Amino acid sequence: MLEEGKRVSERNNTQTTAKRLQNTPQQAVKPFKGLAIGKDWQVGADSLNIILYRRQVNNKTGKEYWRAHSFYATIANALAGLVEQGVRDTELADLKAVCDKIEQLHKDIRRAWRSNGEQKE
Repeated sequence: MLEEGKRVSERNNTQTTAKRLQNTPQQAVKPFKGLAIGKDWQVGADSLNIILYRRQVNNKTGKEYWRAHSFYATIANALAGLVEQGVRDTELADLKAVCDKIEQLHKDIRRAWRSNGEQKE
């Protein structure tokens, strides 16, 4: 009885893992089409989420790629998450560094918003 339960449990875990791998966005190796925010961030989407992507560089090859960083339900939450991540990246060195980072991210967001609006018109 215990052995049978163990096999069912293992099978369910394997199916769940395979399903997760199938639905999980990995790094985008092709040129990524998203809303660029600064040089290191892009906002994209799948059928369920707004995705914040961060630019990464492969240490061995030096090739750049975009990796999914975090997932949100709305654009507003994604942009707020971007600002929060920017604050974390400063490691709270001092108040001026944090304020400068927030100001720069807001400028990048406004610039991306304006450039995207001009393309659509």
